[in-house]
Formats: sequence, structure tokens, C-alpha cells
Amino acid sequence: MFTETSLATVDSSPYFERVLRHAIEHGLVGDTRLEAMKREGAKGMVQLATFFSTAHLRPALEAARTRLVTLVSLALEADSGRRMDTAARLLNEKSLLALSKSGADRLRQLLALPTDRLLSDDDLYREDEKRFLAWRTLDEPVTFARYLAERREREANRDHIALAYHLAERLGMDRTSVQSLDISSESLVNSALLALYAEKRPQGFFSTDRFMALHEAARSKRTSTFALLDEWMADMPPALQRLAEAEKERFLKQVLPVIRHESASEICTNHDRFAGLFFFDGHSLDEIARHDAGQAEQWRAITGAHGSHTDVQCAVLLCVATGVEPVPSLRKKDATAIWMNYRTSGFDDEAVADFIDSIAPFEYQDDLRRLWDEDLSQEAEAHLDADKDSALLYLNQTCRSSWTQRSD
Repeated sequence: MFTETSLATVDSSPYFERVLRHAIEHGLVGDTRLEAMKREGAKGMVQLATFFSTAHLRPALEAARTRLVTLVSLALEADSGRRMDTAARLLNEKSLLALSKSGADRLRQLLALPTDRLLSDDDLYREDEKRFLAWRTLDEPVTFARYLAERREREANRDHIALAYHLAERLGMDRTSVQSLDISSESLVNSALLALYAEKRPQGFFSTDRFMALHEAARSKRTSTFALLDEWMADMPPALQRLAEAEKERFLKQVLPVIRHESASEICTNHDRFAGLFFFDGHSLDEIARHDAGQAEQWRAITGAHGSHTDVQCAVLLCVATGVEPVPSLRKKDATAIWMNYRTSGFDDEAVADFIDSIAPFEYQDDLRRLWDEDLSQEAEAHLDADKDSALLYLNQTCRSSWTQRSD
């Protein structure tokens, strides 16, 4: 005996195409508007092809069609609330050029939100707008669902950073001082919460010695109160109030058990397990603790204060390994020199090891060694043995770079 099974099919076509079919089937768009859309589409494709490449090559125009459909789809789905009839009316009322601009504006708004939780005011390495738009409209065309997911993630980063600055200011550290530290908002918030949990009236952040005392006080405390923080929260914007409340709960459930289970000295010295958990003021556990001021300044100069970013680390390590002056963002001539030097002499593993030991901050050293020994060096060897264009494409995609390398 057989049981009939109905199979539901999922329409994976772009939202713009689904809306257009719906509009035609239900008479929501007429012949006049369809003819206008053809003209608008042709004009939009030329504009996009010109912006990203050239309007004189067929592949560029075909790519521009994908870009236009992606941007219009994003605008229609976002502005309609995913209601097909509403989207069809929008398609009838607004030009494709206007909808394309609306979609691009949404991506630009996304670009303005932080990708991580690094506390920094340096815009030098903000994602390049043109490359960002190029990637999200063609290489990996963004869907509305992915757009919403990434926006939520970036907005969470923004809010967490705002909370970190707020707590730092209340504890006596101004925004400029925080931005100069190149630390994450998580480590700063954890540190602030430890001080606020362990002391009734904390004064600033803490050195290693003070951490020992706070660690002991937190272990001894049996209540879950943050009296001073509760006072501060009354003056916070509602969004920060909710986040501060959530961070208090996270501290009690995730961070405090670590404090109670692990010794203070273990937390201070075991960087593999506890790196980034707390921020220690007074330069007791940061990069200057292991290097003199000149070496610390050299690391900052090399990495542009973005030494925690993997793509920057890859650029620096490959430069060092091939005898190229290390830079945080590869120019095309830097990448070419890396490829040529590798083809001539291979990698200088000893130079990389010396660089990590003598220049890299201690908090990054273990990660940098693993990155080089277990991942980057072997992967790079395979790609740098290829022809120049392939090698440069690999370097452009792996390292932070300032030029666009196109694959055929």
C-alpha cells in the first residue's frame, strides 16, 4: 500500500523575479510599466557596470544584471515587509534605479556598523565601500535574510562597544585613552564588571596586584549584587540598560565561575586559555610588559594598531618570511615582491620566529606561531608556487590589501 506524499518546492529565485511574476499574474503591473522597467533595467546595468568595472564588456554587463537584481530584491523585500502584494505595488510605483539605490543604501548602512568589538577610532582599515558592495552584490549576492542576520550581529557589536565606553568613562578612563589600547569591548566590560562586583566604590581599572585582590574579593562574595552599576544603569539609555543587565547575568554565569575555579596567577599567566578575558591597566599584562617602549611602538607602527586582525597578521608574517618590509595592508608591489622573493628563496622561518619573539605582543605570540606553523606557511607555499596572477589573487584574498585583484 502506497501513501501519497506531497512535496513542497522552494522557489530560490531572486525576490525581484518572484515579485515580478506575482505582479504579472495578478495584473498588478501593466504593459506600459513593463516597458519602462526594461529601459530602467538597461540604464541601471550600464551605471552599475561603469561603477564597478566598465560598460564596454559583455561579462561586466552580465555581472551588472546580477548586481541590479540583488539590490532591487533587497529593497523590495525590506520595504514591503516580505508581503508580495506590497512589493508588487512598490515595483509598480518606484523605478528600478530608485529601488537599486535603496538597496545599495541599506548595504552602506550595514557597512557603517562594526564587524567586530575592537575599541578603536581608527578608520584607516574600515572596509572599503566599493569592495564591500562588489562582494555583496555579485560574489556572494546578499539575501534579505542574510542582511538581517548580519545587521543584528553588527548592531550587537555596536551596542557592546557603546557599553564598554560608557563603563570605562564612569571608571575614569576617557574615550581617547580606551581607543589607544587596541583591546576588545569584552575584555573591558569583564574587567569593569569584576571591579563593580568585588568593590562597592571601585576606582578605575586594575594592575596585576590589584587583580589579585579583586579576584580574592570576588571569590569570597556570596551575593550577586552590583550596587554601583545598578545606580549607573538608571541614567543609561534603555538599550544600554538592557545590555548591561544581560552582561551582569553573563558575568555571574560564565566569568565568575572561572574566577572561583582558577587561581589569579593562572588567569594572569595562561594566555592560551584566558587571553582577552580581562583588561589590565598599568601595562602589567599588555604588550609593553614584555617589550620596551620602542619595540611596542614598532609593533603599533607595523600593524597600524590593528595587530589583532588575522588578515593584518597574515600580511605582516608573509612580508617578514620573504624579506619584504612588513606593512599592515599590502599594496600590489608588496604582494609582487612577496611572490618573487618566495620563488627565489622560499620562506625564512627563522626570521618569522625571531619577529614573533622580539616584536609581537606576548598576548598574540602563541596565536601567531600557530597561524604560521599550522596554517599560513603551508597554504601560502601552495599558492605562491603558482603563476603570478594566481599568487596575487591569493594574497589579495588572504591579507589585508589596498588593491583589487580580479580572477579571470
